[in-house]
Amino acid sequence: MNGPEISRAMRHRRRRNGLIAIALALLAAGGGEVWATQHVQDRIAESVRRSMGLDSVPQVQVNGFPVSMQLARKKITGADVDAAQVPATVNGRVLMIQDLAVQLHGVHQEQGGRERADDAEVTATIAYEDLSAFYGVAVDRGHGDDQLEVTTRVPLFGQVSASTRIGIAGPRTIGVDDVRLSENVPPAARTLLESSLERTIPLDNLPEGLTIRSVTVTDHGIVALMSGSDVHLRPRAA
Repeated sequence: MNGPEISRAMRHRRRRNGLIAIALALLAAGGGEVWATQHVQDRIAESVRRSMGLDSVPQVQVNGFPVSMQLARKKITGADVDAAQVPATVNGRVLMIQDLAVQLHGVHQEQGGRERADDAEVTATIAYEDLSAFYGVAVDRGHGDDQLEVTTRVPLFGQVSASTRIGIAGPRTIGVDDVRLSENVPPAARTLLESSLERTIPLDNLPEGLTIRSVTVTDHGIVALMSGSDVHLRPRAA
């Protein structure tokens, strides 16, 4: 093999080795990114589980790329959290939130493994069957965006129905008011139904810093929209 051929072979070998090195670097970087993404998702999922007293970790999807750079800066651009069967404690009783969707923006890890988000939006859906169990009367959708239809049976009178409005009763509380019954309902039945609906629903177990913005009636249940700034995911107190 003469000199030019040897030179070409060496250049080819160097080019091939360079491509292999680049491929290995990209593979290593890709593996690091997969690890970083899984690590952050697991970290946030565990913080959400502890803060809301869940039996299992929720699903978490981290937003933005690369996650490894976000992790190095100690601030995650955003994360979407989906959870089911979230308990909302109500005066010692538990009302289940059927579905909970949380969007976290600007997530920071603080001391003790706690998470804090610069701001967050939450959609909480409570099914009618869970509302019925909570109030002790049958609850279903009414005829308006904030109207419910409630029905119960009263001894010696039979079935009694009423319409009521559901809405915001406090910064983190849902309640009903404006209970309307037909004129022929006896006072005792009216009192029984109205007293059953006096309970409010504080969403105590959701992250601190959230405030209810609206409550809407849908085919699947009532939907509360919440948002807030400086939202904390702290472990739930025993």
